[in-house]
Amino acid sequence: MNLHVDPRVYMNQSETFNSSSKKSSGAAMRSTCAEFEAIMLQLMFKSMRSDEPSDGAIEGSNAQMIYQDLLDGRIAQELAHRQSLGVGEQIYRQLAPTSANTSR
Repeated sequence: MNLHVDPRVYMNQSETFNSSSKKSSGAAMRSTCAEFEAIMLQLMFKSMRSDEPSDGAIEGSNAQMIYQDLLDGRIAQELAHRQSLGVGEQIYRQLAPTSANTSR
């Protein structure tokens, strides 16, 4: 089964796209880069799980696969926001000078 990853599901419920005007542009960009890292990590987890052998003693149900996908998404989000891999931070460092030039 191929479950579609919807990034809106994994966004923090207290943040919306319109709330970036309330934050400084640097904080909004940093948060966006962390969310991108979370989505990338979740896709990596999903790819790694697809290589697991599906035949086992216990048959996996649809609910179990959905729960596993949600759990992977939450773990990916926690990893991204704690800067464990630093991919989001590197993206931010590359985009920050560009953003400073366009805000003038």
